[in-house]
Amino acid sequence: MTATLESTFVAVLILISPLFLAIPLSFAWKWWTGVEPEHEHYREKVRVVLDSGIPLSRYRSELDAEARKVYLDPDRQARIESDLLNPLGVTHFILFPALIAWPILFPFSIVIGLLAWFPLKIFEWILIEKKLLLNITNSVKKINRWEIIGIPRLDIGIKTSDRILSSIHRMPITVFLGLFSYLLIMNLHWLADFSIKNTIFLSSLLYIILVSFISVIRAATASALSFADLPKRRVIPMDTLVETWMAPWVGAGLIFFLIRQLTFSYKGIREDTLFADPIFFSLAILLVLYTATIIGLMVEITFFRNRGQAVKVQFQKQVVDEHSPTLYLFTQHLGDLKISPLMSLDEWVKKGENFDSENIKNL
Repeated sequence: MTATLESTFVAVLILISPLFLAIPLSFAWKWWTGVEPEHEHYREKVRVVLDSGIPLSRYRSELDAEARKVYLDPDRQARIESDLLNPLGVTHFILFPALIAWPILFPFSIVIGLLAWFPLKIFEWILIEKKLLLNITNSVKKINRWEIIGIPRLDIGIKTSDRILSSIHRMPITVFLGLFSYLLIMNLHWLADFSIKNTIFLSSLLYIILVSFISVIRAATASALSFADLPKRRVIPMDTLVETWMAPWVGAGLIFFLIRQLTFSYKGIREDTLFADPIFFSLAILLVLYTATIIGLMVEITFFRNRGQAVKVQFQKQVVDEHSPTLYLFTQHLGDLKISPLMSLDEWVKKGENFDSENIKNL
């Protein structure tokens, strides 16, 4: 029993070991984005614009002038703006060791990443071309008695040199889906005697399906499209709704499966299985985590960079044709909140998701 307890304790230490690196890295990130007085000055200027509810593009020239006033280079501007719009936390830095181990993990990761391209195209065809996602949207609208409107994203006009940070911001859910798939298949071990090969194959297959399905939905909803919950007086961006619904299920599943497997190992259940040793189990978890990180990077590069914009525009056009929503500007000034009609969402899409300064002044 003592040996089992020691093994379980070591296994827990292995599982939390990424935190020992992630916490210092999160502080280093804050320093890298900027902690000097001039950095805080520019950060506050950007925060004022964001708090007003107006996209950065409206005040791009003014923000650039403020940056020049305190001698900030464009890269520093981009990092500060990205940190405010797409903040990186401990969850993101847990994945950092994958960048160190990528030469070892890359051969297997590239195979999975390339295999994911085919189901990505299939789900794009089903969800977008065949309008399944539009039907799901219509059902959500009808069931909750919501309305569909448009609210411009605040990151319109962000400095382009650090757009990669928005990709990193999306990655944790993509990566944890890989870990979730592995743990789910492993915890189904009692149904069949899975070998290492079968576990890897089934986990990879499930991961490819899940990440392809979720990636197409996330790309399609990364737009101005929002739900308006009138009785509760709230506006819910579609991409935020997707994240809100998905993250708790993935997180709860990971915690449940991790505790379940460690409990089985501690009590000596399934002693004849591959995963009986808690230390081996923990090392396998880290290996899967960092492999999924490399795969997540490949999905970002191959899908979101190449197809993300096209998928988003096509889905927006489908919603416009179905519901003809209006684009509103949700602003705040001196404590007063105001939601003002700006233009039709159709006009917004045709303008390339941009508006003239006159549109704001006329409000």
